[in-house]
Amino acid sequence: MELLENFIKYKADSKSLKKETLDLYHGDIKDFESFIEKDFLDVKKEDVLKYVEFLKHNYQPNSIIRKVSTIKTFYKYLLEKRFINDNPSEGIIIEKAPEKELETLELWEINNILDVCGKDYKGIRDKLLIKLLVETNLSINDILKIKVSDLELVSYKIIYNDEKGEKIGISDELSKELENYIKDIRTHLAGGSSNLVFYGFSRQSFRARFISLGKKCGIEREITPNMLRNTLKTMVKYNDETNEEQFFLDLKEKYFKIGIGDD
Repeated sequence: MELLENFIKYKADSKSLKKETLDLYHGDIKDFESFIEKDFLDVKKEDVLKYVEFLKHNYQPNSIIRKVSTIKTFYKYLLEKRFINDNPSEGIIIEKAPEKELETLELWEINNILDVCGKDYKGIRDKLLIKLLVETNLSINDILKIKVSDLELVSYKIIYNDEKGEKIGISDELSKELENYIKDIRTHLAGGSSNLVFYGFSRQSFRARFISLGKKCGIEREITPNMLRNTLKTMVKYNDETNEEQFFLDLKEKYFKIGIGDD
């Protein structure tokens, strides 16, 4: 237990990892300790290999990769601090899981979803969120974190993504819609006040409304907001352009030519 706590403290002192990551490290190593039922310093390579086999039957590929990576990081630390002479996790490699094909939306489907957004306040908000997702390529969580005070400083023309430290310019048309929403509409949707543009609205609520819009416009398969981003990611991934940034700008223009952004 003391070795684990020292390791977590060592990683925390480096200030290179978030608390969430440190919590994952702690949990992963505790799981490993429960499985091996012996002192960390007595672990052999065979023990780690048995644990890997156990993981393969009980966890998803990405979780297995993370857990084994944590164990390898832990034993690398023990080796550097001279607690052990040999690293029992050395040479153990976990192959990455095959990349799943992203579920996407067709351009006409996105256009039809926008067409069935209601004319009431909630419908206007739905349409605005969809347009923001398409233009910025941000996640819905990032969109819901947009602050009014940030937008006011840049005349509603730039979206700040604090998580990645990005500034994303949006079209003049969407900028005007965003400003009108903030000044004239959002107070009708939630009581009180907040610096968040979409306060009082959650990712789960938007997901439910998005799925409902898909059914309303005749899309038979189940859809999710993530499919908006997946469409962009997939088209960017398979393009033959050397300038990915320019390709992405051209792609957004293609979206808007089919009607996205038009009333």
